[in-house]
Amino acid sequence: MNIVSGGDMCWIWVLLLFPLLLTFASCRHEETIDVRPEAAAGKFYPEDSKELRNTVIDFLSKVKEEKIKERIYGLVVPHAGYRFSGQVAAYAFKQLEDGHFDDIIVIGPSHSIYLDGASVGDWDFYETPLGRVKIDKELCDRIRKEGEKIGFYPDAHSREHSVENEIPFLQVVLGDFNLVPIVMGNPSIENCRILSNALIKAIGNKRVLIVASSDMSHYPQYNHAVKVDHKTLDIIKAMDPERLIENERDALSREIPNLHCTLCGLGPVTTLLMTAKKLGAREAKILKYANSGDVLAQNRDRVVGYGAIAIYGHQQTTTPNNEQKKKLLEIARKTIEARLANKPRPEFKIDDPALMEKRGVFVTLTNHGKLRGCIGHFLADTPLYKIVSDVAIAASTQDYRFAYDPVTLKEMKDIRIEISILSPLRRIKNIDEIRMGIDGIYIRKGTRAGTFLPQVAEETGWTKREFLEHCCYDKAGLPRDAWKDPDTELYTYTAFVFHE
Repeated sequence: MNIVSGGDMCWIWVLLLFPLLLTFASCRHEETIDVRPEAAAGKFYPEDSKELRNTVIDFLSKVKEEKIKERIYGLVVPHAGYRFSGQVAAYAFKQLEDGHFDDIIVIGPSHSIYLDGASVGDWDFYETPLGRVKIDKELCDRIRKEGEKIGFYPDAHSREHSVENEIPFLQVVLGDFNLVPIVMGNPSIENCRILSNALIKAIGNKRVLIVASSDMSHYPQYNHAVKVDHKTLDIIKAMDPERLIENERDALSREIPNLHCTLCGLGPVTTLLMTAKKLGAREAKILKYANSGDVLAQNRDRVVGYGAIAIYGHQQTTTPNNEQKKKLLEIARKTIEARLANKPRPEFKIDDPALMEKRGVFVTLTNHGKLRGCIGHFLADTPLYKIVSDVAIAASTQDYRFAYDPVTLKEMKDIRIEISILSPLRRIKNIDEIRMGIDGIYIRKGTRAGTFLPQVAEETGWTKREFLEHCCYDKAGLPRDAWKDPDTELYTYTAFVFHE
């Protein structure tokens, strides 16, 4: 008779249970991975992975558009079925070949549920027939924390195709990338600003691409669609997000037969323009336009428009990183405090090439939102760190508007310092060249001159005419309509703005 010891019995139980333990461990591991499964495959695009990849590659191969050389900050891309809008979408995604981005932020409109705000995805991966794309959960969390009306609502994503339809193109063109999927609801100007501000704060120094997913006019007759869509495209090209929303109201008020909207992704496109401008975008290029009547020529009584648009711009010569911005703000503050305390100007040992560049600068001082000084220097003739020190002193002690109520040392604890690094001045011949919210203006006639920084237009909500009139009268001491005078010189410039 064989006798099994207690120790042997333990080993027998381990051997018997080992496969079950492996199975249990495997199941537990799978449960920790949260995936947003494909929902549009077989409906909007092919569900077979090989067919899908070949379809996208075929669309891209037919694009002969010259590649934009400047940095691309965002794309406007349609999201209809690939049969209808895939070729138009390819014109946008083709621009990304050989590109590199830390994150791709795709913003699409909600077609299935009502949202008064935005929903930012909270999975580990986003799946299509071409595989899984990693979600940048850290960036998603930051975006949600930075803005009210921004959360995660699973139902907003579960059946939504507007984000998903863009992913296969990105997978083919970029390969591996980090994704931030956002579904947006009510496209009010307030909601667009909330999301845009949250994006800017959360992005930091990351190199991101924002894809605004949107078709254009819905359901008018072919010729009406072309007319409505080209007006919308002109506004996007002018980089004017506020007018984009006004255009929607205006178009619908004209009672064009069967017109339901000018952009189904009005919120995403408006948010893209707002955000891209703050990141440094300066231009919009219409890469391709068509509508469903161009695909099915026999059905032009009721069409949907599609546009592919790139938002781009030159990189600033100096785009300070967080440490460089912190250093410049430190220089400004220490210089001002020393001057107000009647102490010698501090000396700063700088060996960072970016802070040695010669640039024009403005320094703005505010106390709980109230202006306390703003002075600048346009000429790029002094190293950046030194001109910041010079202009900071001037803003705190030489702004004539506060001659009888200057900034005090005691007040400095409540002062917020904002620095604007300027591009070179560019003379313009027509006010249509002024891009509101992007360009600052400098007006000069004879010995009188005045300027407004780019951010003034957004802060005040002025029209372009009001922007010019106030600059003439309030800043240059000229008649309000002096900008119309042939002897008046008009210039524009851009600014990289940051603050404490």
